[in-house]
Amino acid sequence: MLYLDASALMKRYYEEKGSRAVSARFETGEPIFTSVLSYGEVHAAMGRKFRSDEANVQGLQRRREAFTNDWLFGLSKVDLNVNTMSELPRLVEQYDLRAGDAIHLSAAFWLKDTVRLRQGSAPSDEIVEFGVADRRLSKIAALCGLRVFNPEDSS
Repeated sequence: MLYLDASALMKRYYEEKGSRAVSARFETGEPIFTSVLSYGEVHAAMGRKFRSDEANVQGLQRRREAFTNDWLFGLSKVDLNVNTMSELPRLVEQYDLRAGDAIHLSAAFWLKDTVRLRQGSAPSDEIVEFGVADRRLSKIAALCGLRVFNPEDSS
């Protein structure tokens, strides 16, 4: 089970270091989660790339369609609410995190706890990995005890 923040999810739509690793995870059919925050972050990143001439109009449209398809059919969304952000105050107290990064980490912890509670006492191999392409956030996630998938390390 994989939770992707927007930095890792963007690699699905632009060919860059780590893109193959992210696409490979989608191809496995494993459950892939992201926060609803990613919807805005991915569209904003695509807009930045378009404005900086990294994509033409057709390329932008193709990538938006691919993202919309994933959003509707390939991703499970974690809503933002008091439950999914319950770890946020502790995280920002302990680590120098941007708000979006703290939200993604907190949502990943919520997902990990939900999987653990769902399993109860039954042993399971189901592990939640935190997918991130930001080295700083990757280090913080590992310090917090999350298993980290950095697609840039897989290329």
